[in-house]
Amino acid sequence: MSDPGATDTPEPGRLLGAIFSASPDAVIVIDSSGTIVLSSPAVTTLFGYFPEELVGEPVEVLIPAARHQAHTAHLQHYFGSPRSRQMGDGLELSGRHRDGQEFAVEVSLAPVEVRGLRFAAAFVRDGRERRRAIDRVNAVNEVTQRILAGDDLSEILPLVANRARRLSNSRAVWVVTPDGNGALTISSADGPGTEVLLGTTLSAETSRSAQVMQSGESAVIDDLSNAENVPSAVTTLDLGPGLYVPLIADTRRLGTLVLGRANGEAQFQPIEIAFAEVFATSIAAAIENGEVRAELERLETASDRERIAFDLHDTVIQQLFAIGMSLQAARATVAGRGVERIDAAVNGLDDVIREIRNTIFRLPGRSESARGLRDEMFRIGDKFADDLGFTPRFAFHGPVEASVPEVVSEQLLQVLTEGLSNTARHANASQVEAVITVEDGWLRLSLSDDGIGISNAPSAGQGLRNLSTRAANLGGSCSVAAREPTGTIIEWAVPL
Repeated sequence: MSDPGATDTPEPGRLLGAIFSASPDAVIVIDSSGTIVLSSPAVTTLFGYFPEELVGEPVEVLIPAARHQAHTAHLQHYFGSPRSRQMGDGLELSGRHRDGQEFAVEVSLAPVEVRGLRFAAAFVRDGRERRRAIDRVNAVNEVTQRILAGDDLSEILPLVANRARRLSNSRAVWVVTPDGNGALTISSADGPGTEVLLGTTLSAETSRSAQVMQSGESAVIDDLSNAENVPSAVTTLDLGPGLYVPLIADTRRLGTLVLGRANGEAQFQPIEIAFAEVFATSIAAAIENGEVRAELERLETASDRERIAFDLHDTVIQQLFAIGMSLQAARATVAGRGVERIDAAVNGLDDVIREIRNTIFRLPGRSESARGLRDEMFRIGDKFADDLGFTPRFAFHGPVEASVPEVVSEQLLQVLTEGLSNTARHANASQVEAVITVEDGWLRLSLSDDGIGISNAPSAGQGLRNLSTRAANLGGSCSVAAREPTGTIIEWAVPL
């Protein structure tokens, strides 16, 4: 009589047979010559053969022809030193289906010895999904690198379409993006005949792409060839199953990725939809991050340019100006050719200062707010260069940009314009110097030339009276005096 508490346990051989038959991996046992001696039912699903068909066949029947020679060498090496391990670690392994199709596989090997004979058991698993996951990561990395390298979006989107088509086994892929004019457009496409789609304009409200963008949810299409609300040119591509996936980064809608398979091919399965969504989200995030990075670089570059511009204004130009003043002071102490050399040196400094100023003005990306009082004074000087026959020289002392209010700046620019206009019309000068100083709560402009002196012409008198009036209106003063040995000096000062 049996013990009612005992559990009936099948004999080990029968249990192992049941496990062998139920294994989701295809189990293939070969001998040392590479001949298949046993295979599990799962080979039918993976390779298309019934288990009994493979018995007695060489294992190469399940391997692509291009890999036969290499596999024979690996097989000999394995039986020379058998151990349980992953096959081809680091290599891309492929299997061959009965219909000739090649596909990615993963293989684990285990040595088996029975009655002194050696066998190898290969546990084969479909590697296509894992391969797709790796390919998707590689594709995202490739796109990200191109974005970070500074490639334009018009160069990135064709790459996205191509990689998406390859990863999804689609016949056609196109990318829909906003066109900047309130509509959507097919900006990129990949696949045979898809060039007819490029440039197609879609409604930003009622098109299927717009609906998917707005909802943020993918849409599966049973048959693109007769689906409603798809671009009319799609009907010429002989497409069947379709998938619309939104390109969304955070809350920003960047577009729609559309996948289309050939008529009669399998519908997109949930795992394939998930892969497509992960790919689209990753690409959208990469594009968004690339735009943010580009903007940060632009701001950083603009900041550097502003710093360079101010450094040139506040240090280099001032130092050159001081050297020129020193040379002019030394000019009175020399004679003969020494005077000519000093004049040539001063003119050379003027040219250098002019080039530095022009370089500052040409710096790309300088913000309008950075083009302040000094820049405006330089512009006025350049404006009168043709009338004067030379460009006026400027020097700045103190916090000119930071301390001068707008109302004073406006009057100062008018004074400078009036003073240079008078000099151009009446002074017959060979040089003009403007020194602007901000100190102790006052702004002072000293405008001097080496011309013929103060003019008695009515127009000049009116111009000088205007300078005095502008100073008085701000609570300041203005004086005009002869300059030794020749010329005129205007001193204009107002409180800040």
